[in-house]
Amino acid sequence: MNLLDRYILRAVATPLLLALGIAGMLLLLEQMLRLFDFVLDEQGPVNVVWQMLANLLPHYLGLALPLGTFLGVMIAFRNLSLSSELDALSSSGASFGRLLRPIYMLIFVLMATDFLLVSYIQPFAMYKYEEIRFDVTSGALGIKVPSGEFVNISENVTIRLGAVNAETRDAEDIFLERRDNAGGKTIVTARYGSISTTPEVTTLLLGLRDGRQVFVDPIGERIQTLNFEAFDLEVDLPAIGVFRERGGDEREATFDEVVRFLQTETPQSSPLYNAYRASFHWRIIHPLTYLVMPILAIAMGVTGRRRASNLKPVLGVAILIVYHEMLEEWGTVVVETGEMSPYLSMWGLFALFAIISAYLYTGSIDKARTTRVMTRRRTDTVRLTTTSPATKPGATA
Repeated sequence: MNLLDRYILRAVATPLLLALGIAGMLLLLEQMLRLFDFVLDEQGPVNVVWQMLANLLPHYLGLALPLGTFLGVMIAFRNLSLSSELDALSSSGASFGRLLRPIYMLIFVLMATDFLLVSYIQPFAMYKYEEIRFDVTSGALGIKVPSGEFVNISENVTIRLGAVNAETRDAEDIFLERRDNAGGKTIVTARYGSISTTPEVTTLLLGLRDGRQVFVDPIGERIQTLNFEAFDLEVDLPAIGVFRERGGDEREATFDEVVRFLQTETPQSSPLYNAYRASFHWRIIHPLTYLVMPILAIAMGVTGRRRASNLKPVLGVAILIVYHEMLEEWGTVVVETGEMSPYLSMWGLFALFAIISAYLYTGSIDKARTTRVMTRRRTDTVRLTTTSPATKPGATA
C-alpha cells in the first residue's frame, strides 16, 4: 500500500467507525430499555440484561455494519469533493477506479467478517438469547413471587410476601402454607425473612425471624403452635423444564447446517425447507451487498464544491434502507411461503440494486468530469491582442 491507499483508508475509516458506533449504540439503547422492563416484570436479576444485550450485539452489528460502511465511504468522498482534493487527485492521474482499490481491500475484509457474523456467530448468539429469556420466564434464575399476592410455588405450597427489598431480597409479613398428602397443614408466618434459592433452583430457602408456626391435623380438631425468633425453612420446588436443543429455527442454524439440511430434505419431507432455503440465499446475498455499496456511496458522495447537493446523501441512505427492508420483509418472506423462487425475488432485488447503483455512479462520475472541464475553461487565461494604428491599412507614417 502506498501513500494514496493509506490516505483513502484513513478518510474512510473515521466516519465508518463513528457511524458504526452511533448506529449500534442507538439500536442497543432502544432494546436495553425493553429488556429492563421485561426482566423487572419477571423479577429476574438485573445482571441478566447485560447477558441478553451481549447476545443481541451480533444481530445489531449485522444491521449497523452495512449502514456504517456506506456512510463511511460516502462521507469520505463527499469531504474530498468539497475540499477539492478529489479534483487534485484526478488531475494527478488517479482515476476513480484507482481510488476504489484501497476501498475494496477494506470491503473484502468486511465481507468476510459479515459472512462469519451472519452464518456462524448470530445463530449461536440467537440461541443463547432465547435460552436466557426462557430461564427468566421459567424461574430458573430465581422464583417469581409478586408482593402482596398469594402464589402457588408448587402443588402443596402457597406463599405470600409483603414488601420486598429488591437489593437485599428481604421480605416483610411472610405467610407460607404447606399441605401434606394426608390433608394436614403447616402454616408459618413471620415479620421478616430472607428469600433465596439453591444454585440449581430446586429448593426455596427461607430465613425467617420473629414468627409463629401452626400445625393443623387432617381432621382440623387439633392445632399446635410454636413461636420462634429465628427459623430456617426449606421448601422443595418443582422441576424446571429443560430448554430445547439448538436448531428449532433456521436462524439458529449455522451455514453448514443449513446446507446439510437442504441436501437431505425436500419441500415434501419438511415444512421448514423453504425457510432454510430463504436463509441460505440471504446469507450469501447479505455479504455480496458490500460489493455494490461503494459504488452507490461514491455516486451519492461526489458533488460539486460550488453546487453541493444535500439531497444526494439522504437519497443514498433511503435507497440502501429500502433495499434491505425489501429483501428482509418481501424477498425472504415470499420464498419462505413458497410463492416465488429466490432467484427471482431475492437475487432479482440484488440485481436491481446493483443496476441502480451502477447507473447513479456513471451519471455522477460523468457530471463530475464535465464540471471539472467547465471549471478549467472558465479559469483558462484569455490573451487579448491589439493592432497598432501604424500598421492599419491605409495608415501614413
